Amino acid sequence: MELSSDFIYENQHFLKSCILYEVLQKKPIFNAYRNFCSTVGQDAMNYPDFEFWFYRFYHGNRDLDYDRSADPEPKTLVDMPVVLMKKISEYLDPVERTFLRSMNHAIKDVCDSFPVDFEIMDITVTNTSIHWQLDDKSFACYKNDSGCKIYKPNSSKIKESEKCYMEMGIEHLAPLPRMPNFQLNQVSLKLFDGTDYRNGLLPVPLSAKTMSIYGHNTNQIVQALLAMNPGHLESICIQITDSRDTENYRMIFETDQFKEAKRVDFHMCIAFNVTDLANFSHLKSFKCCLTSENAVEDVPRIRDIISNFEELESCEMEFFGFFDGSWIREFARALGAEIPFGPLAEGEPLSITQQYQIPDSNECLEFMLKGEDDFSCRVNVVQL
Repeated sequence: MELSSDFIYENQHFLKSCILYEVLQKKPIFNAYRNFCSTVGQDAMNYPDFEFWFYRFYHGNRDLDYDRSADPEPKTLVDMPVVLMKKISEYLDPVERTFLRSMNHAIKDVCDSFPVDFEIMDITVTNTSIHWQLDDKSFACYKNDSGCKIYKPNSSKIKESEKCYMEMGIEHLAPLPRMPNFQLNQVSLKLFDGTDYRNGLLPVPLSAKTMSIYGHNTNQIVQALLAMNPGHLESICIQITDSRDTENYRMIFETDQFKEAKRVDFHMCIAFNVTDLANFSHLKSFKCCLTSENAVEDVPRIRDIISNFEELESCEMEFFGFFDGSWIREFARALGAEIPFGPLAEGEPLSITQQYQIPDSNECLEFMLKGEDDFSCRVNVVQL
């Protein structure tokens, strides 16, 4: 006959007899508790009470009627002196401290009193894994048939979960940047082809001075930028692998993160036209690629646009197009620079320097041209 749950929960002698049976079987306490819950129900007795009776019986005290009301109140983590909590916390690194602070409010307050300083957070996401590294602490989550495999910092053990690898990765990644006093200098995010940016991958807003983003399309880049605090982000490096996604890249210009940055480096796979340069007027330095079909018209326009950039210190541009001849000579000729004649030494690239006096100013721009090949030239501009 199956026993009712009311009889089990109200009959303490029965429950204690079940615990005594587990002790007599000489099972480890955790295995014994699992078997106990499986037999009488998950809510029949909490683990601290089970532990008390298990060890009492284990040490030979078999009195089922023992009255615990005379015992001192058991100590908990909340009763731990603050000095001791601080001592424990200071021996842990910030990653380990995130797990400790989740135990109770008292320990959380102690953990949050420590500074959380990191140099770089590096996150790489593919269609089968997520890997993040925080200075020398590394975490990885790999997709498998039943869910995912998890590799945690300072642990050689591999754990498994039925959750999606992205869900599990975000679950472990998100708590640390949300800690008070969290400070970070650099963020590096790589999103490979076949992956999507997920909300929560970077807690919003995440403050860092420098960000490097490697993404397949512009939407990934924009979503990653929006997760950053524009008041802190100073330097941005962007690489988009899909060179066909040229119609959407202007979405980047519309973000506050780009508008408030001081330095931006666009990987050369993104080709801008000359009119796009107007979006760079607030920057101290930038790096980009420009394409043109008419250097005679576009080169003077580039010079005139850049000469009005009040914050500019320097920039680097790769200028290319389709022209039957040397692009460096074409660019220099349009700039009004003197073009050297005569043969170059073997392996020596052609280089040309030209200074331009900014109208109504005592400052000038120095253009340094170097030939890359017959279809492009590298242009370095410094404000003197």
